[in-house]
Amino acid sequence: MLKQKIGIVIDHKKCLGQSCLNCVDSCPVEVLDWDREQKKVAVVNFQECLICLACEEACQEDGNKCFKVEGAIRKEFNPSPIQDMWAGTGEVKPPAEGLPAGRSDARTQKLGF
Repeated sequence: MLKQKIGIVIDHKKCLGQSCLNCVDSCPVEVLDWDREQKKVAVVNFQECLICLACEEACQEDGNKCFKVEGAIRKEFNPSPIQDMWAGTGEVKPPAEGLPAGRSDARTQKLGF
């Protein structure tokens, strides 16, 4: 079992407050909310946190970077290039004339299309 402590840290000096609220709006389970009395973003439902990091991403898009989820394991997502997905098929050839739906690969030629 993972025993790593996870916490949400908000730098209220950098936070734009009610004029921003991107972190609050991006949370799918309403962990964050605007505290009207203290006039700042507050963590109100941490036990429901999915650690999806959507709140942190939304804050970083603004450029003020006042929000951080500490202790979360981050893994960079790099989508595979299309060439890897279609590895082994070779170059795309223009459709041969007379083939249905423009098919031009060797399989359709063997079948007599």
